[in-house]
Order: sequence, then structure tokens, then C-alpha cells
Amino acid sequence: MSIEFRFAVCLSFSLLACWVWTDRFEARGQEKKPGSAAAAAKPADDGFGNVQVLKGERDLLPTMHFIRASLGVRCDYCHVAENGKYRLDDKPAKIRAREHIVMTRQINEVAYGGKLIVTCNTCHRGSPKPVAIPSIITDVVNTTRREPFEPPPPALPSPEEIFAKYEAATHTGTIPPARLELEVLRGKLIDGGTPAARMIPRADKTLVEAVVDGDRGATTTRLSNGQTARVGSTGDRIWVLGANGTQWISTGDLAQIRRRINPLLILRVRISDYASVAAAGIEKIDGAEAYAVTANAKDGSVETLWFAKANGLLLRRTFYHPTLLGPEPEQYDLSEYKTYGNVRLPTVINASYLDDQHLGILKRLLKVQLGAPVTNTDFEPPAR
Repeated sequence: MSIEFRFAVCLSFSLLACWVWTDRFEARGQEKKPGSAAAAAKPADDGFGNVQVLKGERDLLPTMHFIRASLGVRCDYCHVAENGKYRLDDKPAKIRAREHIVMTRQINEVAYGGKLIVTCNTCHRGSPKPVAIPSIITDVVNTTRREPFEPPPPALPSPEEIFAKYEAATHTGTIPPARLELEVLRGKLIDGGTPAARMIPRADKTLVEAVVDGDRGATTTRLSNGQTARVGSTGDRIWVLGANGTQWISTGDLAQIRRRINPLLILRVRISDYASVAAAGIEKIDGAEAYAVTANAKDGSVETLWFAKANGLLLRRTFYHPTLLGPEPEQYDLSEYKTYGNVRLPTVINASYLDDQHLGILKRLLKVQLGAPVTNTDFEPPAR
């Protein structure tokens, strides 16, 4: 992969929603077992240096962020956070982290047959020290039995009923081809859903024009220097238009990239796409009661969806990507729904990740033209 291609991919996706590490896409698509020719051809530490208990593994950056988020710390808790010094072992916390990685692996191997059940977050839960003592504060009145005056657990509708209510409220299952204009801001949303909600910006706002149709999508971003960045998906292939022409992305988590190109894909919820679904309970999302639905897709991926109890709207959707030490969430919060024709769409889509500094982004729909005429050439890279 050339330096120019990496720059083009990074530039395009950062402006759209991603600031994606293209090396990570390549690593996920080319993962091989230790000892294979591909594994032998590349450095065991992926170029990071001084990798020990994770030697020869992939996805080191997402794994590091999983550890950081589990402990509620910054990278400098374990690392000397200066260029060229991350590999040093100067901090005791880094040595202890290696010991705990080995410990959790041993627990999972002995107790769970090698399945990734126990993670850093199992014990730490956002604290540098494991949270060993339960909270005294509890809603349980009688610790032995349920009292007659206590309300029974709420009855939950079936996933089929929840999905049907969502479709009736939004008609997102029949979204026609559309042309969109979006305002894109890379930043961190603080206190979302409250009067104090605000965005901490990390880049200038940009305007993006998109054309979408089902799985297909293409976007054009106007840059501050007057040039444009373009990226698109034909449904089965993804392309980036860079300085050296068109480059095709054929490896990595293509479904995740398509979601970043086509914002309306987040809204498509079809029970036929899942191998199993279950209503898990009622939770509050930004103060609104919502049905939480856990889902296992036919491709083996796992996600959770939250639908407003009152009106059936999709408030949050989280995809979980496996890393070396635990699942990495890719979360979308949807708000400010508006009606366009007979379709109801959220005009604010806030994407959050464990590494929100580079990947977090907010998209705001400014214009929506449903039923716009499109052709196959709209989703192909332009001729140069």
C-alpha cells in the first residue's frame, strides 16, 4: 500500500466520519495464523516495537484503547507518551498490564474453554483499581424475596413487535434512492440529550454531499483548499479517489466502512438479517425509556439496538467488534427525527468509539431529497 494511498484513505474517511487507520483494515483482512507465510513476512509486533504478550497479534491499537477505556485512563498511564518512547518499559503500570493480560487469558482458557469471557473491564469498570466492593445503594427492598408491594418485572414485547413498531413509525425499510447534504464535525459530544449538550470540536466543520441507494453510497467532501475528496461503495466494492487516481479497498471490515459512507444504513433494521434476537430489558437513553434488543447477525457479528418505548424510534445502535482482549463498541446515537414524505429520519447521527479522539464524529442532515434519480455511474469512481 503506497504512502499516497494511505493519505488519500485517511483524508477521505476522516472528513466523512472515520479518521480510519488503513493499516487496520489491511490487517483485519489479511489476518493469518502464526507460522503462516503472511505472518512470517511481517514483523511480529506490527512495527510498534517491544511487543511481548501480544506479539504476533493484530489490532494492537483497538486493543490498547480497550485497555485504556476499561481502566478509565489515558495512554500515558502505562506509556511514556512521547514520539519514539511508547515502547519503553519505564512505568510499572505497563509491566502490571502485561501480567494481567496473561492472567485473564489463563482464566478464560481454564474456566471458559478459551472463550473471551473475562476482560479488563470485568473487574476494572472504568477504574484503575479493580472494583471489588458492591455498592450499598440498591433498588432491592428485601434481599431474600420480592415483597407484595414491589412491582413485577416489566413484560417485554417480542423483538418482532419492537421491529414492527419501528418500521411503522419510520418506514425506513422502504427508503428510496436519496441525495443528502450533511454537515460533518469531528468532535466529542458531551451531555448528549440534556440542555447542557455541547460538542467539543477537534476539526473544522465540513459539508458533504452524498448519494445513497440501498447498500450503495458515494460522498463528495469540499475541502477548505477548494479541492474535493471522494469515496464510494458500489455495494460490494469500496473505492477512494486520491491523487494517484482510484484505489479499491478489498480488505478489512467492509460493512463498517459502508456505514461511514452511507449514513442511512444505520437505520435499516431487518429481523431477517439476524440469526437470533432477544428483548433484553428496558434502559434509559438520554432520559427516555427504551427497549434494549440484543442481536446476533448471520455473519457472526453482535450488536445491541435501543428503541424508544413511547414511539418505537431507534435511539441507539451499537456494533461490537472483537479485539484481542474484548469487544470494541461502534456506537451510533440517533436524534432529532424529522419526516420527509412518508419516511422519518434522524437528522443528527453521532458516532462514538473507544478512540473518540480520532474516530468520533457527528453528522447533521441539512437537506434530504428522497426519490432522487440515480444511475450506476453515481456509485462508480469518476473517470480521470
